[in-house]
Amino acid sequence: MNDILFGNNNRPIIKKLSRRYFKASKSRNIIAIVAIILTTVLFTTIFTLGSGLIDTVQDQNIRKMGGDGQAVLNYISDEVFDDVKGNELIDRIAYTKAVSYHLNNPGLAKWRSDMWYMDDTALEFARYEPTTGHRPEAENEIIADTKTLEALGVPAEIGATVTLDYEIKGKEYTTDFTLCGFWETDSLSNIGRIIVSKAFLDSHADLLTYTYPVDNDYSGIVTAYIMFRGSGSVEEKLQQLLTETGYTCDTLGGQPTDENYIVARVSPAYQSSPIGENSALFIAGIVGILAIMATGYLIIYNIFQISVIQDIQSYGQLKTLGTTRRQIKKIINKQALLLSAVGIPIGLIIGFFIGRALVPALMNGTTYTSDAGVVVTVNPLIFIGSAIFAFVTVSISVRKPAKIAGAISPIEAIRYTENDAGAFQTKNRLAVKKSTSGAKIHRMALANLGRNRKRTILVIVSMTLSLVLFNTVFTLSSGFDIDKYVEKFLNKDFIISSADYFNYNFARGETYLSETFINAVQQQDAYEDGGRLYSSKVTEERFSAETDAVTNYNKDEYGNPLIDLYGADDFLLNSMDVVEGEIDWDALKTGKYTLYALTMDDNGNIIDNPSIHVGDTITFHHWKMNGLAGTLDNSFDLTVMAKVLINENTDTERNTGAARFYLPTEQFKPLCLNLLLVSFPFNVKDGMDSDMSSFLSNYVENIEPSMDYESKETYVQSFHSMTSLIITIGGALSVIIGLIGIVNFINSVLTSIITRQKEFAMLQSIGMTGRQLKRMLSYEGLYYAVGTIIASLIVGVLFSLVIVQAVASSFWFFTYHFVIWPMLIVYPFLICLTVIIPTILYRQFAKSSIIERLHQN
Repeated sequence: MNDILFGNNNRPIIKKLSRRYFKASKSRNIIAIVAIILTTVLFTTIFTLGSGLIDTVQDQNIRKMGGDGQAVLNYISDEVFDDVKGNELIDRIAYTKAVSYHLNNPGLAKWRSDMWYMDDTALEFARYEPTTGHRPEAENEIIADTKTLEALGVPAEIGATVTLDYEIKGKEYTTDFTLCGFWETDSLSNIGRIIVSKAFLDSHADLLTYTYPVDNDYSGIVTAYIMFRGSGSVEEKLQQLLTETGYTCDTLGGQPTDENYIVARVSPAYQSSPIGENSALFIAGIVGILAIMATGYLIIYNIFQISVIQDIQSYGQLKTLGTTRRQIKKIINKQALLLSAVGIPIGLIIGFFIGRALVPALMNGTTYTSDAGVVVTVNPLIFIGSAIFAFVTVSISVRKPAKIAGAISPIEAIRYTENDAGAFQTKNRLAVKKSTSGAKIHRMALANLGRNRKRTILVIVSMTLSLVLFNTVFTLSSGFDIDKYVEKFLNKDFIISSADYFNYNFARGETYLSETFINAVQQQDAYEDGGRLYSSKVTEERFSAETDAVTNYNKDEYGNPLIDLYGADDFLLNSMDVVEGEIDWDALKTGKYTLYALTMDDNGNIIDNPSIHVGDTITFHHWKMNGLAGTLDNSFDLTVMAKVLINENTDTERNTGAARFYLPTEQFKPLCLNLLLVSFPFNVKDGMDSDMSSFLSNYVENIEPSMDYESKETYVQSFHSMTSLIITIGGALSVIIGLIGIVNFINSVLTSIITRQKEFAMLQSIGMTGRQLKRMLSYEGLYYAVGTIIASLIVGVLFSLVIVQAVASSFWFFTYHFVIWPMLIVYPFLICLTVIIPTILYRQFAKSSIIERLHQN
């Protein structure tokens, strides 16, 4: 059917009619615009949160890794760097060379700092470009971060003298440098940087030779950060780069013993993790978008339905003038377009700023932090995506009301009542019901809800949705297990050690845990029980295992992998969970058995080594280190008694890479030439954590500054921040959707009253009082509440048991608990609202007389 009316082009007429209908309904338009704004706000907030989280996580990952770069080549020589740097796959490559990992200035005992040379690209990638001053040029010039300068007791002033005591290849040096620039220390950094000049590097080239494969000394190693050209898989580009330049790595099947093997990896900040690979995240995202579209649809649909009902007779009159069904739909659709043109832009702006404000709160509930800075870019995709989803929601919402208006005939429009909204299209007539018990108010109310079943169901669904979401929020918050969460990070109340230990520099540090610190702790009233962890000094002695079951880049003189062998007190051994085998304590203390340690990944999955079996006998070698060479001291056999799950923060030196084996302390001591006391984890009596924290804080500050401690309470607070975040944001979304549900209910009641004004007047004319009429409306509201309660109980229970339990249980620290009490608390308030709101709305229409309402069309 074309759009020609009486032989003329009617588009200007349709456009004019749309604008006039639009201008004639100002109050209704305001409600519709608010609904569109609210829907757009929800979409934009979600998209902004998602974009902000992705950008911030990537930014913080880059900073945590020490610099930008899609791929990193570690522990390489200058020759390798020169072979790689000219490859056409590379867009930019940063060059860094380690000068010294051992700075012995007293002020750096609790703040580890290293000396490096970095070219301009590396300084840019690492964000070490000086904010004050300039890059080092002369041989005695350096730049440093402000926290390192503070630790050294040097003022952050250009020209200040910085005296450094450092080691290169085991030899100590003292040099006076001049500070030529500095930058603010990144809040995410747990290590300081001192950057020397190219002139210094050149003048000390004989000292900074590459010896890492021989002695594991970092001085002289080169680290290269690479940005590739174009888009695509970084992993594939890295493999192609190494293949073309003649090198291999782990992912290419290379072995550390290969001559051309290098340590290469994709930076975690650029590791792809498609949403499709995470089914829980994918499902949650789809459900979230559909939920927002559903809530937006419910409110916008009801508003446009009210609009059509109020203007239905006008549309009928247009039909008598020859207006087609398609043209009436166009009139309504153009009104929706005008409303969208006003509401969507406002919603985009409001939603973006709300999302931007919520990102810091979301970050604080993760392992990342808003204190380190939040990145929320004005990404055009946020606005484009939100606008499209909002407009699609409006288009779907207006479709049915436009169809109603277009399908109605002029005669039906004159006689249109609420019941006709669902009946006139199917041409079905309502059945006449006969009753012998008379007209009961509560029965009349129930019958009224059945006159437009679809709208009744939509309102109930809308309110049910908010209640189910509200209940889900509390199900999640109650299911996160604080014990599991804290145990992952620290399974004892406290742990004390040297500052080097907490700076992850224990193996190469010079300060170790003192017995005086342990004795001071044990004398406190709060102390309950604890245990010592021992190891050996790797620069003087090392252990290796004669087995192919353990892989390690570092090997002994015979090619056997180096391992970590620990001695642990009973307190620590008893706290290790047995994964395989069984511990016979008497046999373990004969010195013929050992425990093989397993760890967990970030998802709580145990990382096992299937090549090592309980009952295997392994030959261990003890090596005396004489500079770069090692001399075999003795060998001994140990049988694996059991595999145990350890906590890396309390049961190790906090190092990574090597396989770990454990012996009781008394059996470990005779094997070592230079025994080191690594740490002392311990528990305190109930309720006395704060007393011990106060003591430890004072002790490491004033008595032994080279010592430090860590508390379980730190992780407890982190856990509570996360759960409160879920309640806050999830609760806020529940309230928003709940408000939409209430607005839908109000719209439904309002629509019912508008279309039934003449009917109400007729009932009053034959004897029904205003009080009885309000009771009938209150009963209708009560039935809405009852329907919502029944629906939310059924859906809430099923959703919790099936969806929430399946999705949330993928979190390693989640323990599912069935929760229903949040909805039970809300039900009384729901009943009150649904009973009171109809009577309030009716009062606004009852002001006119019965005669006026009987004559009203």
